[in-house]
Amino acid sequence: MHYRAAAITVGAAVIWFSWPRPDAQIRIALGGIATLTNAFGLTSALGDTLRVGGGGARRTVRVINADTLPHVLAMFSVNPNSQQDFSVPPGVYEGTCSVHKGNTQLTVLVR
Repeated sequence: MHYRAAAITVGAAVIWFSWPRPDAQIRIALGGIATLTNAFGLTSALGDTLRVGGGGARRTVRVINADTLPHVLAMFSVNPNSQQDFSVPPGVYEGTCSVHKGNTQLTVLVR
């Protein structure tokens, strides 16, 4: 019986780590409040600098806008109530950000 539970646990871990998901996910809630979820599933408030890591020549950033307004986050633009994936090469990008009320700039650091 313990072997079956161990096999299920190992199988779930393999699926979790191999399942295709973005290197970073930004979720914009009603009112324009944005949170960031990294590739490991850890969620935090979106700061003034977005750090995106990953493997390969490009990184995937998913932006989910659940707000009723369109939003621009540096080079990412997303319509209301929509989701879009962006493929970004390594580099440093800066631009205006509609979800930052005090500081309207966002720096995106893609490694």
